[in-house]
Amino acid sequence: MSRKDFVTEFQKKLLSDFQSGFQSWWANFIFHYSDVKNIASILNTGLLYSRSQAIVKGLMTNDNANDAVISRTDEELKKYVRFYFGAKTPTQYRNEGIKHSSAITQNAHCPVPVFLLFDFVKLLSLSDTRFSNGNIAAENPEIYDDIVDLEKLEFKYIYNRESLPSEPYSRHILYCRHAEVLVRDELAIEEFLKFICVRSEAERETLLSLMNDDTRSRHGAKIKVFTKDGIFYKDRLYVNKVSLNGQLLIIELANAKNNQFDFEATYTVIDSGESRRITHLNMAIPSKLHTNLPEPIGQQGIVFALYLDNNLVYQGKLIPDTDIPF
Repeated sequence: MSRKDFVTEFQKKLLSDFQSGFQSWWANFIFHYSDVKNIASILNTGLLYSRSQAIVKGLMTNDNANDAVISRTDEELKKYVRFYFGAKTPTQYRNEGIKHSSAITQNAHCPVPVFLLFDFVKLLSLSDTRFSNGNIAAENPEIYDDIVDLEKLEFKYIYNRESLPSEPYSRHILYCRHAEVLVRDELAIEEFLKFICVRSEAERETLLSLMNDDTRSRHGAKIKVFTKDGIFYKDRLYVNKVSLNGQLLIIELANAKNNQFDFEATYTVIDSGESRRITHLNMAIPSKLHTNLPEPIGQQGIVFALYLDNNLVYQGKLIPDTDIPF
C-alpha cells in the first residue's frame, strides 16, 4: 500500500470515529495559524517556513510564540514547519485576540489570528513528513517518521475539547491536544492549501489589504469568515466591522469591555491624497466607535488602518455608503 493510500484509509477511519461536532470534519484538514501579518507574508511568498528559516529571512513580523516554550523546544525541531491536527489548542486559547500589553506574558500574543487549512491526505503523504502525539516542546515528545505510526496517535485525546478530568489524565490530554505535523524547512503551499479562515469581515478585509494582487487573485476566494465553532475561541477583543457612511466612520468591536488601549488610527483620502493620524492614550474601547471625518471624502473613499497598543487590528479601503440607490 502506498503512503497516500494508507493516509486516505486512515482519514476515512478518523471521519468514521468522530461523527459529531466540529471533530466530525477536522480530519479533512491539517491546521496552521498565525497573526494576520505573518499569514499575509506566507501567502505572498507562497512558502511556509520553519521557525529557524523565518527568523533568518526576517519574515516573522509578529512572533506569537511563548518565549519560555520556544526556549525549551529542541533546536532541531525548530527546523520544521509546524502544523496541528486540530484547532482550538491550549496555546491558541492563551494567545488568541487583542490583549492589553500588561496581560501579555512571554510575548505570547496573536491579536488577529488567521488559520490556514491544508489537505490532510496530501500533506501527510509527503515522504519526509513527521508527526507527534502531542506537544513537541514537552520533555521527550513522541515523534514518528513511519506513516503507519499514525495508528499510535491518541486521537480521542488529540481531538478532545471537553472539560478536563482530574490529574494525571488532564496533563496527558493537554499534551495530546497539541499533536503536530512537521515538515522540514519549508512548504510550498499552493497545492496543499484548501481554505483560509478569519473571524470577521473586518479581518478578511485586513488580510486582503496585506496581500499583493497576484495573491488575491490566487487565494482571495479561499478566505472564509468562519462563524461556527471549531476553529476560533473568539473570547477576546477583535474588530468585527468597519464602515464609512458618508463622512461618518463606524468601528464595531466584539467582546469590548471598555478595557484601555493606546489607540491609533490613520487614514488617507484617496481622491485628495490627504492623510491624518488620530491617537488616544489609554482609551477605553467600547463596542462601537464612530467619528465624523472633517475633510471631503470623495467617491474613491479612504485607506484606513487601526492599531491598538501598536498592534495592527484592521486595515482596508472604505468606500462611503450612500442612501442614493443609483
